[in-house]
Amino acid sequence: MRLVEDILTPAELEAIQLVSNSETPRFDILVELSGLDPRRDFTYSDLRRLNLCGADLRGYNFTGSDLRLCARNDRTIIDDTTVLTDAQTDWIELEALPIVMKMQEVETASGSDRRLVVLNELIAEFGKSAHVVTYMVSAASKADSLDEFIDFALFLPQNLSKGHARMLQTAAAKLLKKKLSRSKSRTRRDTTIVFALEAISARLQESKGTLAAKIFGYLAEIADTKNQSVQLGGTYNIERADLEKAFARIGQ
Repeated sequence: MRLVEDILTPAELEAIQLVSNSETPRFDILVELSGLDPRRDFTYSDLRRLNLCGADLRGYNFTGSDLRLCARNDRTIIDDTTVLTDAQTDWIELEALPIVMKMQEVETASGSDRRLVVLNELIAEFGKSAHVVTYMVSAASKADSLDEFIDFALFLPQNLSKGHARMLQTAAAKLLKKKLSRSKSRTRRDTTIVFALEAISARLQESKGTLAAKIFGYLAEIADTKNQSVQLGGTYNIERADLEKAFARIGQ
């Protein structure tokens, strides 16, 4: 503690104490107590996830700062004197905060099992509204792996807009190529790709009435046209081209 006292001036220590003892959550009041200058101390800064509800932000300079996920409400005051040049301002309206927090839980999930649990909670609490579907499409399109993509496909509705379908088609094709390339690189044998393809089709079959189930249905149709068993778990072996065709039909 002596080190902190040696570094900071008495005025700075007093400001920290004032902010610490304050019972108000209002950002502008805390700034005033801290002695920070709104005109210069908030430029080019990482200010994500601040609570700006009820704050008077007139005269603040946020040039170049990251204000994403900052919460505001109808009492937050922003006018022409609030400088937002080159700032990232993907605000969260206070009413939307619970759903955004749940979406953040999805994004920070440690693995597929946890992601599926939180996605289930998201749907249970907020339904498959346009906002939720748009979020899940965006998250699926940015997935790092095909397994993560399928996690979202297990909850996405079957009927999607053309724009959303195109995003998912592109992502699925890229992630399939990535997954199969990794599968083969482990053993340099084509048999590992066959196992990977079977695992993918099995996952797509997990949930009825979803996009994943519809993709599985496309696979069944492809199998049927090849005069093979419609039961994909039977004698018919999934081929890479089959999955590529099925993903390309997303949105049809």
